Amino acid sequence: MAHKASEQEISQSVLGFVTEGTYPTSENVITAEFPVSALAKELELISKAREEVEAEITALSRDNDFDADGWISQAKQLHADIERSRVTAREIVAQHENTTPLQLKVEDAAAKFQLVETEIAFNQAVTYTLEEVQRLCQRLDAGRDILGEGEVMDAIETLEATEQAIRKDNLFSNTTVMHVLLENVSELRREIAEYLRGRWSKQLNVDRKASVLTLLNDNGHPLEETIAALVHLDMLALCKSKFEKDLIATLVEPILLPAVEGQSRGVQVGETSIRVEPQPSKASVPEVLDRLATVLGFLRQHLPVTISDSFSSSLIPTISSKVISYWLSSAIPTELEGLSMFENILNHVLKFTNTIETFGWQGYEELVSWVNQAPRLWLTRRRVDSLDQVRKVLAESQGTTKQVERVEKEEVSGKDQVLLENTTDDWDAGWDDDNEHETTAKHSGNKEDEEDVSAWGLDDDTEENTTETKPDLPAEDDAADAWGWGDEDEEEQLDGAQVKSTNGGKPVNGKDSSHHASPREVTLKEQYTVTDIPDSILKIIQQQIQDSEAISQPTHSHSRVVSSGAGLLALPTLILAMFKATASSFYGLKLNSGQMYLYNDSLYLADKVRNLSEEHKLSRLHADIDALEKCGKFAYSKEMQTQRTIVTDLLDGAQGFSQCSELPFLGECENAVSATVDRIHDVYEEWQPILSHSALLQSVGSLVSTVINKIIIEIEELGDISEAQSQQLVTFCNQVSKLEDLFMPETADEHARVPMTAVYVRNWLKFQYLINILESSLADIKFLWLEGELRLEFSADEVVDLIEALFAESDYRRKAIAEIRRVSR
Repeated sequence: MAHKASEQEISQSVLGFVTEGTYPTSENVITAEFPVSALAKELELISKAREEVEAEITALSRDNDFDADGWISQAKQLHADIERSRVTAREIVAQHENTTPLQLKVEDAAAKFQLVETEIAFNQAVTYTLEEVQRLCQRLDAGRDILGEGEVMDAIETLEATEQAIRKDNLFSNTTVMHVLLENVSELRREIAEYLRGRWSKQLNVDRKASVLTLLNDNGHPLEETIAALVHLDMLALCKSKFEKDLIATLVEPILLPAVEGQSRGVQVGETSIRVEPQPSKASVPEVLDRLATVLGFLRQHLPVTISDSFSSSLIPTISSKVISYWLSSAIPTELEGLSMFENILNHVLKFTNTIETFGWQGYEELVSWVNQAPRLWLTRRRVDSLDQVRKVLAESQGTTKQVERVEKEEVSGKDQVLLENTTDDWDAGWDDDNEHETTAKHSGNKEDEEDVSAWGLDDDTEENTTETKPDLPAEDDAADAWGWGDEDEEEQLDGAQVKSTNGGKPVNGKDSSHHASPREVTLKEQYTVTDIPDSILKIIQQQIQDSEAISQPTHSHSRVVSSGAGLLALPTLILAMFKATASSFYGLKLNSGQMYLYNDSLYLADKVRNLSEEHKLSRLHADIDALEKCGKFAYSKEMQTQRTIVTDLLDGAQGFSQCSELPFLGECENAVSATVDRIHDVYEEWQPILSHSALLQSVGSLVSTVINKIIIEIEELGDISEAQSQQLVTFCNQVSKLEDLFMPETADEHARVPMTAVYVRNWLKFQYLINILESSLADIKFLWLEGELRLEFSADEVVDLIEALFAESDYRRKAIAEIRRVSR
């Protein structure tokens, strides 16, 4: 591109022409237009040149003779030249202004010419593109025509050739035309795919409603051609998958008939079809397997390998799983009588797998594995069935009860013999500890040793002369105890509680407790109530033991499950564990005093299982028997804790017997004591038909012990007891003492009916002495301490505190207290 002359260059060229008469040598300057903006500068340059000339003339005139006329003439000439230059500049500007419209016309004409050329080229390109699009659309239409004639492979070739041409042609790159063409290609592909699916469905006609499969040729087009086209379009896998699902729904499911156990539908095979009969009928597992083998044989004979080659990985495993789930699992017998039939089923399963193998298919490994695991599966079925029987026994029990007798021989000491003279059947209700046959109760003034060593071997009755009771155990502990977890720790605690002597070796009622007559053996008998549940559970356990022995006989030597016979002996443990884990909730819902029934049932069942284990020499059940007994004891302990909490809460209404002789506190105390006594009577009547007599007395005695311990403590804590209060307290205590009627022995001799309250109620004697103290004089109290047996029940500090609360300060009181303290040393 040529360099454009600047205004400076143009101005200098004009100045040179004016001053020197020279023409510019640069073509750019010659062809350039004189800008109007340069006129002022040009005039300034000329004026400056004029001044320089005048100055030069002046300087020369000084040195030379001055020719004024010549200079004037030259000045005029110069002026004229300058005027001509101005005119010339104006002409140049005017000519430049005249050439601008012409230049614009030239540029406009050139732009129009270029636009025409572009439009011509575009029209030619559009024409070519449209012609190409028309040609491609005609090819696609031709492909549709070919498809309509059934030549699907030719249609696919046309489709692919057209698509390849579209993608290779650069004219269509990133254009809407290309998207339109590709959409037409996709539409043709969908038409071909729909046609192939329709032809596939027609050639492999599966009628789910009629449960029939028919194989047909579509207008002379073989199935192999359809398969080849499907492979070409990557559609065969989806079609085979749908076909297999249709086979399962149309043929396999009606044969297996999972909705109706023990029934199946027959199979009818035609020349090119196979049909499942509409009506189900009774069928055995071998018959069902034969029907499935017939279906698979038909498919193997009539279907191309291209279709059936995938059966090993999909259809056969699915059929195997369904056969196991719908028929084989339920065919596992729970009775020994069904083992021969079960063995026949196992043989037919293996025969069925061999048939599949002859067809060249795999996927039957699950069936083979099921046969190999038959012993374990049979034992699992027996376990599930036995545990389900336990659940049914508990759920279906009507709460029927019966009286049972417990007979046991015990060696008793002299002190026990005294009690046996009055009652021959008041004996240990727990029957589980060698030291628990001692049923006499002992008392001590040491609060830390005041423990109710119950015959159940539990320390749930332990109270340290406080009004606090143990909190209820959480449900998690209940379940853990029922399963027998943590029994070892509990047993250690129980053993420690059982060996304690509750009176520290002190004499009872003036007799030395260490004095024993020669022990003798007595037979103990008691009646107590159990439900129908233990016998039902026992039957389930007996069945496992009997079957374990029977399966080892030669009659069953051919059975594959013989090896699991010994495993049946492990089921009683699970049965008892199931009973322990679930019984508590069932008993609580179905029976009043359900925990006491659970206690009786657990010990009764434990005794029966113990006899069973001894009869069959099953030492493995010993731990389960112990756990079952502890489960029963836990239920007893839980119920006792509940009742103790109730009577304690009722007695709390007395508010510690403070101001018990004044209204309105008197009424509250009367209500609290009456409600407590009535509650114990109600519990006695509720438990009387359930527990044995000795267990009943021991249980109620524990509740009475809880009440009197609380009363003793609250009275001892009263700092000041007025005479009116003392009389009222005696009234309350006498009301509680009437509970002594509950502890009468079961004997026909009215004269021999001496209450055994002191045997079953801890601190009963102390409670009676407390009543004496409340209504006695200071001299009487002193006499009871010095000459009587008050020292056996109370400590010196306790007696002193009561004296200080009952009697005012006096010399006689000080002397009596001093005497009591002296004798106690």
